[in-house]
Amino acid sequence: MKDRYLVGSLASGFAALTVGVLTSALHAERLGVVAGILGFGAAICAAGVSGRHHHLESDLAARAEECEHLRSELESLTALFHEPTDTESHALVFAPPLDPESTIDAGSGLLDQQFFRVLVQQRVAAARRHLQPLAVVIFEVDGLDHNDLLACDDALGVLGSIVVRTLRESDAACRVGATMAAAILEDTAEAGAVWATERIRGILHQAEPPVQFTISAGVACYPTHALSATELIDRAGCALDTARAHGRDRLEIASGDEAARPLE
Repeated sequence: MKDRYLVGSLASGFAALTVGVLTSALHAERLGVVAGILGFGAAICAAGVSGRHHHLESDLAARAEECEHLRSELESLTALFHEPTDTESHALVFAPPLDPESTIDAGSGLLDQQFFRVLVQQRVAAARRHLQPLAVVIFEVDGLDHNDLLACDDALGVLGSIVVRTLRESDAACRVGATMAAAILEDTAEAGAVWATERIRGILHQAEPPVQFTISAGVACYPTHALSATELIDRAGCALDTARAHGRDRLEIASGDEAARPLE
């Protein structure tokens, strides 16, 4: 159709020129020449418009094809990351219900540790679906005797209140041991997790007595450091071990080649 428009435009132009020449031969020179020039100019303009239209349509078709290709790749990636592992699927199906009256640890004010792994599994599955990052941070109060339960509860209570005030409503925090707590940060990459952890440590540093303790922390992120919930927790635990091995009041980030250490 576009080629026929182009041929018609050129034919009209040449016809106008021919008429102009004939008119000139009949001694209406000025009028004939003007008519011919105008007709030929119209033909050239029409040819230009048709050519430009053809170029734009070709460009739009190429872009549409590229968009369709990208959409297909995105759907393939989404389908790939949406598939949970058999272990995680089993854990989610048989996870205990989150009853609000029984999920809070009395000593720390955080969610009870029995729900920690379930929550991480749920959040990792959601992160896969939405192609978003996820971070897990494990904290431990430095220097506490695990046998002194009252001191542990007091320290975890202070830490828990700071963590809850610092995190967003979409995040979650659990007590995961006598002297340990953990945070699950939705849609948060490594830089955001480090910022949140350093903010918590900074609040503790500035707190007035009797708050006189520090914390060590390990950070691991999905999908940077791990692709499953179990591995993500283990990577964060290994990072915490590294922090404690280098002294108190430290933050360490997981690496991709650490030996997994199950959380106590």
